[in-house]
Parts: sequence; structure tokens; C-alpha cells
Amino acid sequence: MKMNWGTGIFITIVIFLIGMITLVIISSMQPLNLVTPDYYPKGIDYQQQIDKIARANALDDKMKFVQDDKYIYIGFPAIDTLNSPKGEILVFFPRDNNLDRVFSINVNDSLYQLVPKEGLVKGWCIIKINWEHDSLDYYMEKDIMIN
Repeated sequence: MKMNWGTGIFITIVIFLIGMITLVIISSMQPLNLVTPDYYPKGIDYQQQIDKIARANALDDKMKFVQDDKYIYIGFPAIDTLNSPKGEILVFFPRDNNLDRVFSINVNDSLYQLVPKEGLVKGWCIIKINWEHDSLDYYMEKDIMIN
């Protein structure tokens, strides 16, 4: 069989189509992890989130993040301990939403929240803190490397 222009173009198109079909099949088999299942409704109410972030940034005393072998210590700003903050801490792993963990805020007398590392995967994560104190809502995020 003699190779000519028509045969070469045909072989090139067939190889391209096989490659594209393979790419579509492989990409459709990959898991799709949204940041949150209700992503779009939360996006509409984002102005409230911006207000919470601005309130947290305006605090005189900033959040503190320290970790050791067993815990991540999250230090809350100086507040009256009679009315401790309420809310939740989300340890968010962008690579897989099945790794995320949620903890209720329960600070000790030193205004530190202990987040146990047991059950958390080592690597990069975002700690998202959503809390309320004195009828005001606050929100803060911190990127950390769990080791």
C-alpha cells in the first residue's frame, strides 16, 4: 500500500479523534468537588460574608495559630470570658471535600480552641472560622500546613 497525502490526513484525523474521545472519557470519570454543595446560593449572600471579614480584620487583637504534634491551637482575640464566642471551625481541604472536618467553638480560659490533629490529613488546608460574639458575626480564614 502506498502512502499519500489523503491517507496521512485521514490517519492524523483518526488519531486526533481517538485522543479527544479518550480525554473526554478520562475527564468525565474524575470526581467533581465543589467548595460547598450550596455554592450558588451562598454566593448571592456574599455581602454579609464581606461584612464579617471586615469586622474580624478591624479587631485590635488578631487570631493566633500555633500547632504541635497533637493539636492546632487557635487563639481568639481578647474578649470577656463570661460571654465566650460561639460558632464553628471548618478545616477545609481544597483537594477533597471528604477530608473536611467541622468543630464547634469551645474556648478554654486562655481563649484558645484546641483542634485535634487526629483524623486530619497532613498537608495544606484552610481553617475557616465563623463565630459570633456580643451579637456580632465574624469570619476569618487562615492557610496552614498540617505536619
